[in-house]
Amino acid sequence: MSTYGIDLGTTYSCIARLDSNGNPEVIRNNEDDSNTVASVVFFENENNVVVGQAAKENVETDGERVVQFVKREIGKRDTRTYEFDGKTYTPVEISALILTRLKNLVEAQGGTIEDVVITVPAYFGLEERSATKQAGELAGLHVLSLINEPTAAALSYCARQFQEDRTILVYDLGGGTFDVTVVKMTMAQNSSGHDVQKITVLATGGDDRLGGKDWDDRLFNYILHACCDENGLTPEEVEAETRQDIRSKVEEAKRKLSKKQSAKVRIDVNGSRTEISITRADFEQMTSDIVAKTMNFVDATLEKVPGVEIDTVLLVGGSTYMPMIIDAVEAKFPGKVQQHDPDQAVAKGAAIYASMLVEEVDSLSAQGEENSEGTPARAEQLTSKFTVEDQTPRSFGPGVVDTKGAKHKYVLENFIKIGEKMPAVFSKTYYPLEDNQERVLLRAFENMSTDDTLIPCVDEDGNPQATDPAHNVKLLGELVVNLPPNTSRDTPIKVTFKVDASGVHVEAVNTKTDETFETFLRTESDIDVAKSAVHQLRISSD
Repeated sequence: MSTYGIDLGTTYSCIARLDSNGNPEVIRNNEDDSNTVASVVFFENENNVVVGQAAKENVETDGERVVQFVKREIGKRDTRTYEFDGKTYTPVEISALILTRLKNLVEAQGGTIEDVVITVPAYFGLEERSATKQAGELAGLHVLSLINEPTAAALSYCARQFQEDRTILVYDLGGGTFDVTVVKMTMAQNSSGHDVQKITVLATGGDDRLGGKDWDDRLFNYILHACCDENGLTPEEVEAETRQDIRSKVEEAKRKLSKKQSAKVRIDVNGSRTEISITRADFEQMTSDIVAKTMNFVDATLEKVPGVEIDTVLLVGGSTYMPMIIDAVEAKFPGKVQQHDPDQAVAKGAAIYASMLVEEVDSLSAQGEENSEGTPARAEQLTSKFTVEDQTPRSFGPGVVDTKGAKHKYVLENFIKIGEKMPAVFSKTYYPLEDNQERVLLRAFENMSTDDTLIPCVDEDGNPQATDPAHNVKLLGELVVNLPPNTSRDTPIKVTFKVDASGVHVEAVNTKTDETFETFLRTESDIDVAKSAVHQLRISSD
């Protein structure tokens, strides 16, 4: 059974596999005559849901029944939901519909798909990663793992033209997210003693709410105001159908401006035909601050690896076709910029990674088999040419009580810091706050700080409290550790955090009884019940 890599994008998605020669290839979308599928869903009626370009074409006429850019919502707290024909859809369920369309592409061409690797922005946190994996499972896929988009792009480049000891900066500007990652490509030995090409992530940065959509929004507002000026209207007087018409033509205009110095857009405004001319110079001027914002992220990421010389810059993501992006990056890295299938590289890299994971599993399974003579069979040599070493996208740790001093403090202890090698594992022993506790509530947090301790986003009782917004502290979940009767306050509770590209696993073990707890509470009612008569863990046994 073939494995596949999926680039689940904000505006377009792509699926790839390895061909019979071991080279990555994209599954063609014959229905839309494209290598990608538009990440757009149109709920025509309760019996028909359309995904792809055909859905996108309904933005103009039935925009209220079209969902776009759902990747910006997936895994976010207090995110919106969508209701059509009496049914409510979450961003996870919308994303699952897009993944199902990709799955159908494979099956329509006689293929079978089950095992996949799905890409995510490097800056996605646990909730976004968990939601992405959930969407894949909801689509009937077995998600082997997730991989960061810039890492996948580097893997695709490495497979195509590897050069030993190269440091690469990946500038990944997608439809809704932006990542900048510095990776080192070297030769190394794998566990079997064979030379492989190693990709090590040195630093990463970016913004999961910055992408090509921001350029689209600027162009939309430019055309809207130009139409108003031509027809003596205010933006509030422009009909919804006209706004949808403008929105549907923005992407086409942007593509024209990537090839020509000017473009014309024809819009019907309240029954009057209006023609708007846009020059590339105007477009670049109105979006120059967004370009500068991406370059600020580049500078900030390079500051994390002082003294590192960049040999090659990869432009990844469909939005890097814009000349203003190429020019800005080339100005900073003259002669070092390359662009190879920017809208397919991520999916191809994911396909390579998926094959690597399956080969590793098959090899481990082979080690336990016996041949016909009853002796252990020699494991097949791994055919993978690569090994990948990525970094943690956030810092992670538990909320605990610090009993030192006159006043108790509830603090977040950062176990695993942002930028550490993945997979990362860290354990620490804590203790009940009092004798004879019936249970302990353990909270897990993520943040963007490298400090050893922080103020969590809730206090000991679970009430919200002020934190530094720059650290972006989030509560990931809560689990209850039930304690046997007569438990003393010196009972060790070992807490372990494990982080990989797919997310975070947290467990707590009562080392006196060896009882393990590792399931986050999922509903507000469960949490409310658990909080009653529950105390937190404390740092020391004093």
